[in-house]
Amino acid sequence: MNRTSRMILTVVPVLLALVALPEVAHAQQYLIGATGGLSSGMEGGGGDPMRRTRTRLRFGGDLRIDESPDDILEFGMLAEVEPQSGFGGDIRYARMVGSHFVVDAGFMGIVAPSSLYGVCTGLTYRLDITKSSQITLGPEADFFFLGTDLPDSVMLWQLRFQAGFRVDL
Repeated sequence: MNRTSRMILTVVPVLLALVALPEVAHAQQYLIGATGGLSSGMEGGGGDPMRRTRTRLRFGGDLRIDESPDDILEFGMLAEVEPQSGFGGDIRYARMVGSHFVVDAGFMGIVAPSSLYGVCTGLTYRLDITKSSQITLGPEADFFFLGTDLPDSVMLWQLRFQAGFRVDL
């Protein structure tokens, strides 16, 4: 084997190894927010007359990925404060629509003192206060189809208006 052949056999594998080295990966960054809000409205179902629904406090958070910031996972703790007290939670998928509106849908449950389980949906307008904080306003609807707090074979619905505050962490 001559000197040129040995040089080619040495240099070519080194060049191939350099070309094949993986590029340094850039990690996805999580974007986290915190929310708090108050909601109330009207409810009905099963032939009962429409009445004012329970006033609810919601404290939660949201999680997004910087590569897809319009897709949001929301989660919250719920506290019903009057006329009865209770607590529960929700988890929702939300999507930014434009720069100020968020549409969401998910599952929720009130677990104590009696139970209600169902689905929820909403439309939220985010009014910017600063670059990282907003006032939130909008309607939401809840439909409960399981739980010990439901009359037999009845779906309970709630139409609410919520107002709150959101901040990027």
